Amino acid sequence: MITTIALDLDNTLLNADKEISSENERVLKQLHHEGKRIVLCTGRPIQGIQKLLKQLELFESGDYAITFNGGLVQHNQSQAILDQTTLNKANIAALYADAQVRNYPLDVIGPDRVYSLTALGKSDYEDFMGAALNFSDITFDELPDDQNFGKAVCSAPADKIKEVRAGLPANLTDMLHIVPSRSELLEFLPKDVNKARGLSQLMAHFDESLENVMAFGDEENDYEMIEQVGVGVAMGNAIPKIKQVAKAETLTNNEDGVAAYLKQYFNLD
Repeated sequence: MITTIALDLDNTLLNADKEISSENERVLKQLHHEGKRIVLCTGRPIQGIQKLLKQLELFESGDYAITFNGGLVQHNQSQAILDQTTLNKANIAALYADAQVRNYPLDVIGPDRVYSLTALGKSDYEDFMGAALNFSDITFDELPDDQNFGKAVCSAPADKIKEVRAGLPANLTDMLHIVPSRSELLEFLPKDVNKARGLSQLMAHFDESLENVMAFGDEENDYEMIEQVGVGVAMGNAIPKIKQVAKAETLTNNEDGVAAYLKQYFNLD
């Protein structure tokens, strides 16, 4: 039985205006009121999704979010951490060394802010995220030694992202899980971190498994989640790799694809 609905955000639950449509909101609230868990699964930290959590009213005792692409499982209301896997400054140092040689920007996401390593050039990540997160422009030496970090990102035009990914050295690909979350954003995560892993930790907390999850996604960072859950649903706008492993396909994110499939599956009005 499906007890939990896991949702990627950008180009999945969110439309081109980066909003949850009124129809998606209505259907998800209806299912939540009927007892289904609604879990937002995103690369963003929880501070960056507060507006969406409030819109969907996901602040009950059983409401959690999967953030940092599976690296952090956190209670929405108390923000208590159920599971966490992080990077340290030594991991970032190895990545920074490659970025210096091959000339690409980096932003490092800490527990309360994003650190833009401006010696590499300011990326457009702050413009993309808007006011949802706090940003600090710093040098690598100023990056806190005593902090752990959820992830680092390279935000750049799609052609640059392809170039960066294609040229990554083995020391980084062995140490990190490196995956795009959209064509203009490459994410550097702790090894073995993905959305399926985060969901597995959450479902174990409820004495359930991934077989009890229905998940929606569109991009490569959703791959493990879509492949491993009970019902993996690819958006109509999903990349071919996601459609190949999904058990079902729905309409695009701009056509309320999430609501359309949920209404069909659960026989909703």
